[in-house]
Amino acid sequence: MNKTLLTGLLITILMLAASFFGQYFAPHDLSEHVSIDYLVDENGESNLIVPPLAPNSSYPFGTDKYGYDMMAKLLAGAKYTIIASLAVAVVRIAAGGIIGLLIGYLSKSKPARTDRVPIWNVLNGIPIFIIVWMVMIGVTMNPSASPFTMALILSVVLALVGIPSVASTVKEKTLVIREKQFILSAKSIGAGHWTIIRTHLFPHLKESFLILFVQEIVLILGLFGQLAIFNIFVGGTTMYFDPVEYVSRTNEWSGLIGQARNNLFINQWILVIPLIAYIVFILGFHLISIGLEKLYKQKFSKFSHI
Repeated sequence: MNKTLLTGLLITILMLAASFFGQYFAPHDLSEHVSIDYLVDENGESNLIVPPLAPNSSYPFGTDKYGYDMMAKLLAGAKYTIIASLAVAVVRIAAGGIIGLLIGYLSKSKPARTDRVPIWNVLNGIPIFIIVWMVMIGVTMNPSASPFTMALILSVVLALVGIPSVASTVKEKTLVIREKQFILSAKSIGAGHWTIIRTHLFPHLKESFLILFVQEIVLILGLFGQLAIFNIFVGGTTMYFDPVEYVSRTNEWSGLIGQARNNLFINQWILVIPLIAYIVFILGFHLISIGLEKLYKQKFSKFSHI
């Protein structure tokens, strides 16, 4: 196993473990918050305690401006970010893979027309962010539905708009493989379509499916971040007035980043800590993708000894 893949797996496993089990070891509960207080230490010096608190021994990640522990918020919201991204990637690969494989295998061989743009290229040319934003902006602000329902709606929209790009990629790979000699030989001896797909095409595409799956996770996490800049958070957005403020209902990571972007110059830990966690999580999957590509290239490469 190459170092890139091992590093990516290690980062991802540690992040997943911390996300799902870290809340049991967090120093503070999500419902606890620091109130404005006036303390006098043993030296007689008075201290005014006002949130947000910078990272310290009691609050390693500090608190937000309402006094809630940033570590508790990160651990509580992690499952929404992780499960949503994995679920969307699974649906994209499953649906797009099947559609692309069938279209690529069953389509008739025709000479390419340079004056005709394929429908897949037209769909892939439309920015996914714009489509998702137009669909979600009207339903994500102060929704009556539960956070789970809102996360499900966003996941469905993201899955649907991402299927064409996956299908297009799989179709192109299938078109290349179906012209290989072993496929033509299987057809010549009377093998059926299902047999060829199951025993010849899919085994040669499964590595591509795995790499595509990891790459889709990276793309989806990036899209979560783009949407968060425009206050569309996984699980819905609570909008407050006077002053106007947008808050994530689930504390998912991209939402914590989006709602804290005003903390770039003051109380920076409120923005920087979830941003670092998010970048490290994306980096883990990115390294896995690169590592898998290297692994499969080494596995299938052939060297001439002549």
